[in-house]
Amino acid sequence: MLDPTTVLRCASEIRIQVGADGHLSIYTPEESCQAGPHGLAVLHAFVRPTRLSDGLAELQARIRGMHEWIELTNTLTELYRAGVLLDETGKRPVVQPAPMGFDTAGIHVAMLNDRVRTTRFLAGIREVVRPGDVVVDIGTGTGVLAIAAAQAGARHVYAVEETGIGQVAQTLFEANGVADRITLLTGRSTAIELPERADVLVSEIIGNEPLGEQVLEVFVDARTRLLKPDARMVPSALRICGLPVEIPEEKLARHVFRAEALENWRSWYGIDLDPLAMAIPGAPSYFLLRPQKARHWRVLAEPALLLELDLRTFTDQEIEVTRTVTATASGSLNGVLIYFELALGPTTTLSTNPLQVDPTNCWYSLVWFVADAPSVAPGDPITAVYRYRVPGPPPVEWRVGSLAPA
Repeated sequence: MLDPTTVLRCASEIRIQVGADGHLSIYTPEESCQAGPHGLAVLHAFVRPTRLSDGLAELQARIRGMHEWIELTNTLTELYRAGVLLDETGKRPVVQPAPMGFDTAGIHVAMLNDRVRTTRFLAGIREVVRPGDVVVDIGTGTGVLAIAAAQAGARHVYAVEETGIGQVAQTLFEANGVADRITLLTGRSTAIELPERADVLVSEIIGNEPLGEQVLEVFVDARTRLLKPDARMVPSALRICGLPVEIPEEKLARHVFRAEALENWRSWYGIDLDPLAMAIPGAPSYFLLRPQKARHWRVLAEPALLLELDLRTFTDQEIEVTRTVTATASGSLNGVLIYFELALGPTTTLSTNPLQVDPTNCWYSLVWFVADAPSVAPGDPITAVYRYRVPGPPPVEWRVGSLAPA
């Protein structure tokens, strides 16, 4: 059983083969296993006996977003299960499935309960897939979208999934009578090959931070290696917007050190906690919120269109754009809420705009704090800078400010 105090070390007799895609095949005297792009880093972190908590702290610097963190911890667990990493006993463990990740029930329950999300994706697939098409579904999850593609007339669907939920998807293919036209491929889409190029790409790998699950990198790779030149896509376009808002005081007080709270704590505990207010000076920060919960927040300007991508043609995977909008209301500009819009078919769209989103929406929005929370009045310009780098700093950086009127 792994816990933060477990001391791990690399086994002494292992052989490593590095593929062209950077993935590892690792061989021990008893077994072999596959490791993703973080495999070498995990081995390096535990080349000497190291506590699990210390090794994870070292590895955390490599991580860009929740998707990669889950990928890395799954890799570590797999290496431990296979005996590549050993604890103090030196014996291979019996490892129970990890209680978190993309192959757990809760994530898929939430997505399937989001009726608008799933219904719109199914409608987009019916609009785009034609009889006789070959379809690749990247990140198939429970396989619902792959089944929809087969039902829409696809000659064959290749369902790609790197986590254990893929085996569940296989049972759904059989239960729905389409297993003869769907092939499950286990692994990352960037590491697999298709027997034939596809006419249509289907993929729902849009994260809470829309680019956080590496949709740009996955789509570029798919267009290069897996798709026909004129392939269609679901989704085919992505728009990312930033909504300048005044975060309500009661919500703000849950995430930042407020003067009133500091005074309360001083009176309650007899300890001066004022230095906490400067604990993380100057660093941008955010919290996650269901966008439907921001429906009644004060909106200070029209949304800024931060990024508009045609997923069928874009090439630039390093992004920096500057957008300026004009304030339409007075207030304290203390936050910017990020939401996205997807084109799923010729007439089918999906949005997480707080004013449009359904109550069952499963996505969260990132709400970024604005440094110094400047006051704005109608007519003031508000400037936002949106960045995305891989590899590099965190996937999204925000710098939003109110500029004095010209």
